[in-house]
Amino acid sequence: MYTNRTLAIIHTSFVLVEMLNRLAKQSLPDVSIVNIVDDSLVRYALTNGNDDCLRKRIKNYLHSAVDAGADIILSSCSSVGEAVEAAREAIQVPIVRIDEPMAEKAVILGERIGIYATAASTFGPTSRLLHSKAKAAGRTIDTSEQFCPGAFELLLENKVSEHDRLVTESLLASASQFDVLVFAQASMSRLAPSIAKQIDRPLLTSPELAFDRLARMFKTL
Repeated sequence: MYTNRTLAIIHTSFVLVEMLNRLAKQSLPDVSIVNIVDDSLVRYALTNGNDDCLRKRIKNYLHSAVDAGADIILSSCSSVGEAVEAAREAIQVPIVRIDEPMAEKAVILGERIGIYATAASTFGPTSRLLHSKAKAAGRTIDTSEQFCPGAFELLLENKVSEHDRLVTESLLASASQFDVLVFAQASMSRLAPSIAKQIDRPLLTSPELAFDRLARMFKTL
């Protein structure tokens, strides 16, 4: 179906490489995958935010993806989403921010949106993305940042069970305050099936929604 098509995925850590490649094989079985990984980027974003250096580095990786033959590029990290956005006009192929389809769905489902994240650098980009999508959809929303301190560092140290416990406890303690909940980072998404059984409102994650969009985009190429 997608003969001779290529998806490039820009990663800012190694955490999601395996999961996103598995999703790619399921959703895009005939698409070649190119992974570009710089695991210093997420730590840089945590410390420095969306500064000129980050934007330059992201732009360089996007150009590298094009040079590698990408027909579409997926940016897998919410923390660098605004740096990706700043470079979009300079890149010759379509770019999908992994959290963009999730944000579009969230603003339709509810007004009070709880944003859950383990990396503080994710909140600003995710909140601004949600409000931008709400404005485009003619909706009014209220967002609340729900931080899980220490969890991201545990994940980077491969202390997965401790990370999972902190995230789950945080969400269950506050879920009733919101109409819809979003996991701002794709690295949290694998917890959604178990947590969703314990709450009575929508919990959205980004990877599956992003790959649904990618599949539709590849069909049009």
